[in-house]
Amino acid sequence: MKILIMATGAVGGYYGSLLARGENDVIFVARGDNLDAIRQHGLRVNSVNSGNFTVRVNAVDSLDGSWTPDLVMFCVKGYQNAQAIEVIKPSIGDGTTILTLQNGIGSGSDLSEAFGPDKVLLGAAYVDASHPGPGVFDERGGTCRIVFAEQEGPPTERCSEILRTLQSAGIESEIAADINEALWNKLVYICGLSGMTCITRSSFKEVIETPQTAGLTLRVMEEAAAVGRAAGVNLANDVAETTMTHLYEERDGLVSSMHADLNGGRPLELANLNGKVSELGHELGVPTPLNDFITACLTPAHNRAVAG
Repeated sequence: MKILIMATGAVGGYYGSLLARGENDVIFVARGDNLDAIRQHGLRVNSVNSGNFTVRVNAVDSLDGSWTPDLVMFCVKGYQNAQAIEVIKPSIGDGTTILTLQNGIGSGSDLSEAFGPDKVLLGAAYVDASHPGPGVFDERGGTCRIVFAEQEGPPTERCSEILRTLQSAGIESEIAADINEALWNKLVYICGLSGMTCITRSSFKEVIETPQTAGLTLRVMEEAAAVGRAAGVNLANDVAETTMTHLYEERDGLVSSMHADLNGGRPLELANLNGKVSELGHELGVPTPLNDFITACLTPAHNRAVAG
């Protein structure tokens, strides 16, 4: 399959490298030192689940329309959507499908507005991965899985073809029975993990082992779940509690990419995560005071990073 990875961060770098190793025709969009390193040395992957390997790939910083992929894996962060959509536009053909694996809620709407809803699949990527240096991608073990589906209606043949491609590359994957439930389950999780580590400037182990902040974590997730239900998503009544149990069990190894971005002075995925819960809560009449507070307090850091 011809696959475009937009862009080559932790998620795109790791999953894209597996697809390239699986003998698909893969092009990676990257920039700066990362682009230079990939071109010179290939993608270097250090992985608990997939082993350590290097794969030589084609990497570009722009697209001219001379190559049309069957699949675009949209892996940018939410604040990059407008720019990333312009980058991929020349490559989108009649037979191209765009699978968004972006955290949070909103990228499906952005992509559908730009390319039409028939072009877009919704997905969630589960992986504990990081991008420690140019051309280098680390995967630290635990669950590595992609869940996806059509935005509406039953699975199609293109879903089945993408599923076969992912699985043949060694990527655990499934077509979701209810993709909106899957996306909101992950949003509940990330709002607790990322929101609380950022607002406390602490590791998640510290957050969840401190009774006061552990209690706040649960309430942040309960707010997110309440908004999801008000939006018509079929979430389990105890989704916040079961997520809290999972977070506690995995606390030693949990790392938030948004917390890493905050510490590194980079922009934050705030608008698609806690900010989206806050926004939708106001629209739907669901109180979200903790997510409102997190969003308000982190917005200056995000704005400062964007301006810089």
